Amino acid sequence: MLKQIGSPRSRIDGVEKVTGLAAYAADRRPEGQLYAMAVRSPVAAGTITALDLGQAVAVPGVVAVYSHENAPGLLDWRPAPEVVAMSGEHLGRTALAAVEPVPPPPYWPLGGPEIIFAGQWIAVVVATSLEAAREATLRILPQVRQAASSVHPRPDSDKFLAPGFFFAAEMQVRRGDWPEAPDASHSATYRTPMQLHHPMEPSATVAVWHGDTVTVHDSTQGAMAARDYIAASLKVSADRVRVDATYVGGGFGGKNQMWPHQALAAHIARHLGRPVRLQLTRADMAVASGHRSETEQAVDLASDGDGQLQGLRHASHVPTSLRGNFFEPCGLNTLLLYDTPALAVTHHVARKAIASPTPFRAPGETPGSFAVECALDELAFQLDVNPLDLRRRNFAARDPYHQREWSSNRLLDCYAQGAAAFGWPVNLPKPCAMRDGDVLVGYGMATTAYPAPALPATVRLRLSVDGPLVVETSATDIGTGMRTILAQTVADEFGHPVEDIVVRLGDSGFPAAPTAGRSKSTASLLPAAARACVAMRETLAGLAHKHALPAASNRPPTAVLEAARLAELTAEGTSTGMADLRKDLSYYSFGAHFVEVRVDERLGRLRVSRVVSALDCGRIINPTTATSQIRGGIIFGLGMALMEGAEFHPSHHRIIGDNLADYAVPVHADIPPIEVIFVENSDTAFNEFGARGLGEIGVPGMAAAIANATFHATGRRFRDLPITPGKIVSV
Repeated sequence: MLKQIGSPRSRIDGVEKVTGLAAYAADRRPEGQLYAMAVRSPVAAGTITALDLGQAVAVPGVVAVYSHENAPGLLDWRPAPEVVAMSGEHLGRTALAAVEPVPPPPYWPLGGPEIIFAGQWIAVVVATSLEAAREATLRILPQVRQAASSVHPRPDSDKFLAPGFFFAAEMQVRRGDWPEAPDASHSATYRTPMQLHHPMEPSATVAVWHGDTVTVHDSTQGAMAARDYIAASLKVSADRVRVDATYVGGGFGGKNQMWPHQALAAHIARHLGRPVRLQLTRADMAVASGHRSETEQAVDLASDGDGQLQGLRHASHVPTSLRGNFFEPCGLNTLLLYDTPALAVTHHVARKAIASPTPFRAPGETPGSFAVECALDELAFQLDVNPLDLRRRNFAARDPYHQREWSSNRLLDCYAQGAAAFGWPVNLPKPCAMRDGDVLVGYGMATTAYPAPALPATVRLRLSVDGPLVVETSATDIGTGMRTILAQTVADEFGHPVEDIVVRLGDSGFPAAPTAGRSKSTASLLPAAARACVAMRETLAGLAHKHALPAASNRPPTAVLEAARLAELTAEGTSTGMADLRKDLSYYSFGAHFVEVRVDERLGRLRVSRVVSALDCGRIINPTTATSQIRGGIIFGLGMALMEGAEFHPSHHRIIGDNLADYAVPVHADIPPIEVIFVENSDTAFNEFGARGLGEIGVPGMAAAIANATFHATGRRFRDLPITPGKIVSV
């Protein structure tokens, strides 16, 4: 039997997805289903003084309308502390607690008359059709006593963050003394805009009650977390809630946390006694399931004449909402990617009248890398040093922040192999020196890095006499290829044909697994699957011995079941996450992006013409799905650099571009040839497979590489993303 791990294999669920057989949350159509839609506040701050629902209720097909006036009583819809603690609104509270000991009251839609951001849900209409629900939402016109609000990108008053955070890193770090007279220095401010997740599938929840239990078909990255959140909100035991997230059409962090709409659908369905579907519109997604906030980052560098860093300061100014707690931790990679005697990483957070931000693919590392990698490029050109050489000179041979050795680090090999494949010049031409006719050509590069975490997970195998080998776990596949690599792992570890393996995911009734996010699923689930295979083999061996079956290396497992007169046999395996790993090592993945751009300054047209990325992500389980993940991350970085950017209306403070008509994302015509190189190095200190997650490492550094290449082409620095045609043609 051919080995599966390390072999390129197409997604085993690909046919279901491209033919429409895969049923996503909003595809569910239970009998008697009702449709719920939200009404959003037109203002950013104020108090609702009147809410006339008469016209909405009169729309044919409308069954109910809920607002702060009736939802708490009719639905038992109240923000219990234990529910808020599980939500996306609470994420980041630990970090803010030291500077804000008394937290603000939690945000809870339909929880009261106060409006704290534009787009806040102030009512929910439920009707027999989507059309009726939509029409009714347009007939609800609230009377609001407006108040002053602020969404300015730079805070008026800052909060310095204290140690402790969701990402397990200190957010205010200072070490060493700044050099008094460095040979070279650079200071600049870099800005990144607000970004919206916009996965292909908007968030959706369909709640169906069966007596005193409820099944919730939900587009979530975490079935177990959603189950616990919904159960706590309903005030029922978790075993009375089943969450089904069999197929999830992307998430990127917007479905990573728990949001009120996931529980609200179940509350409404319980009250009305009918199934309820609550699907977020694109505009809802911008205010009800988070976003990546804008950032303003000041970077100061000091070095000797050869570019060896002597000091690095990285100060990030970022917002959070009036009631939430998450902020963009831009300095994460700055703490440890480059070794420098003097380091200062600070974050300044301001509360603003905006919807709460949330993690977005590679949160922190993505905007932070734009600022630091651009600053390093500027220092390199100031010193007349090749940008690649400058990074090599500042390579951190060990983790300088935690003072640990790396479990594995082949970043220098990534530089070498990526540069060779790209054709990076030893003597880089001066800016504006390369042309193809009237088009300017430029080269740019940047480093990427991302942590390699893991959490405990359990996987179950089901072996039957007359069916396929079934793999079950509550983990979700949000487009990463998890189904496929689990099947490949079980095929190798159990010695079973991969074609005869069925992987079932995303059901809270399956064994517990962590929420998909932070690139931890591969390292969490594969060891659990391997242990389930060991447990199954041991059970089969015990049964064979009990029934005195002759030893036979080629005996099919089903023969043992038949001899034991068993229709089915199950076995589970559990991984321990990082609990048993060496505490004196740091676990990270690394890489380098190399980019070529072509710029027509007359038209302001900037095209990325080719990309080469070399990455050290440990052992690659499936080159096909792994390459797809990296390419997706690179495309994210391209969108960030050139087109993506939501804004607030200057007076109404509503989000502009909260739809796919106005919010530009890369399409096929924007995407250049992308070469992905895996500098494989089995990281066996991390797990027995030597594999790390790689869903996010393709994003950090990519926007910086494009901006650096644009400077090399034009001789002009672009420190404020996105780099639009208007910025290119402006003088």
